[in-house]
Amino acid sequence: MPDKKQKVLCNVTEQVMRLNFKILNLSILFFTISNLVSCQSKIQNGNYYEKIGDLKLNYTIRGKGPILIVGHLNSGKIGYELTLKPLESDFTIVYYEPRGTGKSETPKTIEEYNQDYIVQEIEDLRKKLNVDKIWIFGHSDQSSIALEYALKFPQSTSGLILTGTSLVGTQQETFERRKKAETQRAEESAWFSQVIKDWDYMMTHKTQTNEIGKDISDASIKWWCYNEESAQKVIPIAKEILKAGRRKPIKEVYPIETEAEREKYLDYQKKFPNIKTTILIVNGKYDTNNPPKYADELNKVLPNSKLVLIDKAGHFPWIENSEKTFQEIENWIKIVK
Repeated sequence: MPDKKQKVLCNVTEQVMRLNFKILNLSILFFTISNLVSCQSKIQNGNYYEKIGDLKLNYTIRGKGPILIVGHLNSGKIGYELTLKPLESDFTIVYYEPRGTGKSETPKTIEEYNQDYIVQEIEDLRKKLNVDKIWIFGHSDQSSIALEYALKFPQSTSGLILTGTSLVGTQQETFERRKKAETQRAEESAWFSQVIKDWDYMMTHKTQTNEIGKDISDASIKWWCYNEESAQKVIPIAKEILKAGRRKPIKEVYPIETEAEREKYLDYQKKFPNIKTTILIVNGKYDTNNPPKYADELNKVLPNSKLVLIDKAGHFPWIENSEKTFQEIENWIKIVK
């Protein structure tokens, strides 16, 4: 039989163990709450300039809902900040400036502008935000970034919204498609025909005014648009992009896509039937750079996509015909969410 001292000692030991257990539980609770708060702080609305991967990137967070990342490898984020506000009621939008654009740091070598680096940059940004899955809004060249991301990181991709896009051919095929679409549009539209003449005059004479002194400096922007009315919606946005800063050169060399890089992307494109991510393709019906035929080809190789063609719009449907475009996006979101 244990004596009284032993009983007291046992009771004390038991109480200490219970106290230590409570302290342990409180510690676990504290760190769990701390981690949750830390996670939430990363997706609070505001402006950020942080190291993402190897470079410091500038980004702005606005809205509420799932994370949607948007930014263009060449033109940055300002154009989207000014035009994608309707989506902020459905998504927490991360408007970011990819490497070398706007205020974001420039890489050391021209090779670090290659597409694979931009894809990894988005993955690094996702990790920095501390979220499991992201949506991506990919316009024009950025649509290929979004598709490659979905191919490489399917477990981290909730969905894609693509615009100004199509199934890609070789560089020569791209040139031939563009020339054919340009010729066809010129035959159908006197306005577009004049835009081509103005742009050619600018390039030939290295001037921004024509032979009678008329300002034709916006011809290169108008070429991407449906008509004069829609172009006037795009031009102010394009000028804001120029102010913010397009992708910077490295040692006075500007990055351009090489044939080798295009071939590499074409190899990725062969794997697109494996992308199970839900995707909306919303293209302008009069996108000279991405005729409907080739947007439809992209839609057909993606197993879980929907294509919507927006009338009275070119390469920038959400700007040129915003009401119709955002209505189509909203309808799609209601279904896939």
